[in-house]
Amino acid sequence: MRPALLALMSIAALAACGERVVELGRGDDAPIDASVDVDGEPPPPCTPGDTQCSNCVDDDGDGQIDGFDIECTGALDDDEGSFDTAISGDNQDVTQVDCFYDGDSGGGTDGCDVHVCCMLDECPPTLPGPMWDPEDPTLCDVSPECVAFCEPLAPPGCDCFGCCTVCEGADCVDIYLSPALAGDCDADTIDDPVACPRCHKLTACETPCGGTSCVLCPGQTADDLPPSCTGAACPGGDPPCATNDDCGASEFCAVGCCIAIVD
Repeated sequence: MRPALLALMSIAALAACGERVVELGRGDDAPIDASVDVDGEPPPPCTPGDTQCSNCVDDDGDGQIDGFDIECTGALDDDEGSFDTAISGDNQDVTQVDCFYDGDSGGGTDGCDVHVCCMLDECPPTLPGPMWDPEDPTLCDVSPECVAFCEPLAPPGCDCFGCCTVCEGADCVDIYLSPALAGDCDADTIDDPVACPRCHKLTACETPCGGTSCVLCPGQTADDLPPSCTGAACPGGDPPCATNDDCGASEFCAVGCCIAIVD
């Protein structure tokens, strides 16, 4: 994580009984266990899962745990220290890309299949595979099948193909996360547009964040919300979450909102 992202993490969540504040303490060289009290306050309930992004531990020691770590893209993500999910065969396609969060490559199972340059601000001239033609709208078509499958999996601030808004306070940037094209992009290189290519989201399939929506973007806390927000919100009016325990059995708490887990 960048130094400024090592600050205390807090999220104000609206709940039926009133406002709840959850604080995650600053990291050091040792992993942080979410089951340990922070500053004398009892932590929210957190049942460990099987991956680094669901085990209730700050595995990379950056002060962010599981879905509040910007490098965690879902419950199956087993690498909290990079945008690589550590899933064999995941997100290996460079040019034609599918749903970024489905744990594999290729659009055969999700109906998602678009050219990577549909998102990139600058299209690399040496891409393999299908040639980019900005005059061909079919290259960026997002099917209803793709939206139905992938949009529920996308964390707040991300489209279905790995273009995400990542913030340090009010300073936000849209970056392309896929290690197939951006293998050097991680929390320490977000300010480098070469390592982390700039992108624009395909809004036909995304989970928005920021502004008056009061939905936290990756890297933000409740303190970064506009004054008009009385706390963190979630798309569709769903209640915010502090850990996966606040979500359903087939859901994952990402940046304070419950998203679906791929079957």
